[in-house]
Amino acid sequence: MHYRFIYYISLLLLCDGGIISGQIKRSRNEGTFNIPASNVMGNGNITIAAALASTFAPSGVRFDPGAYLAVGIANILQLSGRTAFTNFQTLGTTDAHLQLTMPGNDRLRFFGVSISGDLYLSTEMDTLTGTATTGKPEYHAYIRPSMTVDLDWIAKKKKVPLKTYLMLGMVDNPDLLFLYAQLSVKLGIELKFDRNSYSLDCGTGFYRELQRDESGFAGDPSYLQQRVWLEPAIRFRLFKRYSLLGAVRVLVFQRQKTERPLEPHYVRLSLAFEAPLLYRETGSEAIRSMIFVEKNKVEKPDTIDASINKGKQLTTKNKLSIEGLDIELEDGESEKEMLKRREEIQKKMEEIELLLEDLE
Repeated sequence: MHYRFIYYISLLLLCDGGIISGQIKRSRNEGTFNIPASNVMGNGNITIAAALASTFAPSGVRFDPGAYLAVGIANILQLSGRTAFTNFQTLGTTDAHLQLTMPGNDRLRFFGVSISGDLYLSTEMDTLTGTATTGKPEYHAYIRPSMTVDLDWIAKKKKVPLKTYLMLGMVDNPDLLFLYAQLSVKLGIELKFDRNSYSLDCGTGFYRELQRDESGFAGDPSYLQQRVWLEPAIRFRLFKRYSLLGAVRVLVFQRQKTERPLEPHYVRLSLAFEAPLLYRETGSEAIRSMIFVEKNKVEKPDTIDASINKGKQLTTKNKLSIEGLDIELEDGESEKEMLKRREEIQKKMEEIELLLEDLE
């Protein structure tokens, strides 16, 4: 009995370790921590996520827990949105994104591009413009476009599980849209393995302070302030469906004005949990899974052969045990009982050998 138990456990571990990777459920638009892929969810698919970010700045530490929802409404269109609660108390920035991708982007391809209309509902306390006061802040809505281009290198060469991203937009920090016109350039590189992914994002933000009529400030003539940041991240797959993401953003460079300088955000720590609720596998993910299955068959023959050889050794030991059992049975049991027990043991051995054959 214990031999069969060992083989069942070994087989389950091998399968969970990635040999059978087709069961892993991914969202089509899984990208890096800051850049979504140009793919969309796909009609009828739904993904939810919860996130927590903490930012370290001269003004103190800020926490932003939030929630995210994405819904595929067509094969080339999806709607997503998120909201945050600053310091677990007040409603922070809420945004919604309508993303349109190119036809055929649900296949495993090399080049992909999408455009997005981004709506930001800023609830940052705007006490610097208009008639806002500390006790009565003004809240504003902003619509900004963005574009994402990505290259999936595994479509060119199966041994290169690399995906690169470029995102151009007009928002670097949504909380400051009431105060600054912004431009944003983000670059990302991702090693997209069959289970887990590792990425590195680099972003540059350009800030131009807006005109304020009530104070007579004419605004900046150009984007006088800039900042550059780096953010490594990991996507760890849980139970082949859920994802746990972690990222650390570090400020690399910032150029500030002498008057009213842009506050630097030195470090940001982020955690997120992502779960696809409704999921239908697409052509791109099915092909990607097949590539990794074939790759694992080539890269892991030693592991499989070792398991098979171990099984054959255990089978040999089992046969030796049976021979020893025969001697004991001849002394104390009838020939009928001996044959019955031998048949039972032989049947269990055959079950183990069938498992080994399936694995081989």
